[in-house]
Amino acid sequence: MKYDVILLGSINMDVVVDVPKYPEYGDTVFCNSIKMIPGGKGANQAVTVGRLGKQVAMVGAVGQDSAGDQLIKNLEKQHVDTEHVLRIEQEGTGTFVATIDQTGENTMMGTKGANDAITTADIEKVFSDIEAEILLVQMETSRESILAAMKIAKERGMFVILDPAPADGIFEEAFSYADLVLPNNQETERITGVKVIDQATALQAAGKIHELGIPNVIVKMGADGSLVYQEGETTFVEALQVNAVDTIGAGDCFAGAVACEFLNTNDLVAAAKFASIASGIKVSRTGGHDSIPTLEEVKARQ
Repeated sequence: MKYDVILLGSINMDVVVDVPKYPEYGDTVFCNSIKMIPGGKGANQAVTVGRLGKQVAMVGAVGQDSAGDQLIKNLEKQHVDTEHVLRIEQEGTGTFVATIDQTGENTMMGTKGANDAITTADIEKVFSDIEAEILLVQMETSRESILAAMKIAKERGMFVILDPAPADGIFEEAFSYADLVLPNNQETERITGVKVIDQATALQAAGKIHELGIPNVIVKMGADGSLVYQEGETTFVEALQVNAVDTIGAGDCFAGAVACEFLNTNDLVAAAKFASIASGIKVSRTGGHDSIPTLEEVKARQ
């Protein structure tokens, strides 16, 4: 079957803890709320693509547990094809705990669970049944699944977008199969050693990433915008100015939106501008997948 985007990535249950102030090490504090919210970088990006009107196939894995059942139902509700989501008996569904403070910034920790059990054989079987223009992948599933998917996509002439997140999952071998990478400040520093604090350092870092053999780079700087680097040419794209209340999934929303608009325009600058609006709307709202904007909402801000 042919899709617009194949999304290989993580599917997690997020435990989101809202605190008035981030606790000091060793503290015990009361929080405002604790919520169970569907998440995972792959699922977040897949839902973004679906809500922005593109056909997306989710390739991932959950456990044979109630969390897995809930997450698959949620993806289907959000117009994501889940036919190729695996159920892993020997592993539980991936789970992350996110702490959000009064600034809207989040700190996360978790276990990959079933996400880490996807094999090369699993990927080869799935890709024998599906095609797409774009492969969008992050680094929150097994290393072998990431490499297998990227290699097959390159062989088929698909445009491969790598969101090198989280930073702990980065491995350099994957870069040689990417047409575009989308690192944030932390991931950029992990890859290049350059601390991004402004446009000049973003450009320096993008050049170093390009030297790794990656044709295109978009360095995401959050509220400070993004830098698009294409074969030596650079363009700065401003962020949408909003009151940020919840940054969970903002980078995922950006990545999914880039894929959608690149399909429409074949223009990475246009895609970054579109994605800046989408992710800006996302951080101005609390909540999970329902806070990801629709195509109509993004167009209304263009």
